Amino acid sequence: MKDLKILVVDDEEDLCEILQFNLKQEGFDVDVAYSAEQALKLELQTYDFFLLDIMMGEISGLDLAKIIRRNPDLAEKPILFITAKTSEADKLIGFNAGADDYVSKPFSVKEIIARINVICKRVFSDSKEDAVFEFEDLKMISESKKVCIDGKDIGLTKTEYEILRLLISHTGRIYSRDEIMSIIWANDSSIGDRTVDVNVRRIRKKIGEYHKFIKTKSGYGYYFEPRTN
Repeated sequence: MKDLKILVVDDEEDLCEILQFNLKQEGFDVDVAYSAEQALKLELQTYDFFLLDIMMGEISGLDLAKIIRRNPDLAEKPILFITAKTSEADKLIGFNAGADDYVSKPFSVKEIIARINVICKRVFSDSKEDAVFEFEDLKMISESKKVCIDGKDIGLTKTEYEILRLLISHTGRIYSRDEIMSIIWANDSSIGDRTVDVNVRRIRKKIGEYHKFIKTKSGYGYYFEPRTN
């Protein structure tokens, strides 16, 4: 999606300028903000993709991500964190805040572009195949990447949607954590087992009574098993 409109939010002005220049060279439409406060003054609904630093001023990138996720008009738009915080615990906090991916500083611009393209391929797929999948009162809509229960959007993130669709569209098939990481995060070496577990835990919480159909294969992975009676 070369017409993608991206907002970069980072308090390092030089980094913002480098990202803006290189992303524009790739054909993206890019704006920058040097704080979360400045970003919140913009019309965020006009952007398709957010690149956020975590450590910024009074409102952190984590807080900004949570604000974005709570807004129905923004909740499904991808968030990529770019940050110097590199521990696994920091990454889990980032994913819990709603991030689709996480890049540690220092990074190459080529890596950022590659990550954006991978996320966009996953999130903005133009495929209309199997546009709607239904299981009882749970409906998955491919085009909008939404999951509805009893007609109500339950607010899954894009990553959560892709994991649930993977499991529910291959009923009974057990996916290892490594397989899920490979399929959903395109072999990103920075993603660990616990990231998969965190996302599955959030999915279970959001899908209510259907959580019991997502089964855990101890020490291995997950699978979807519908009612058999």
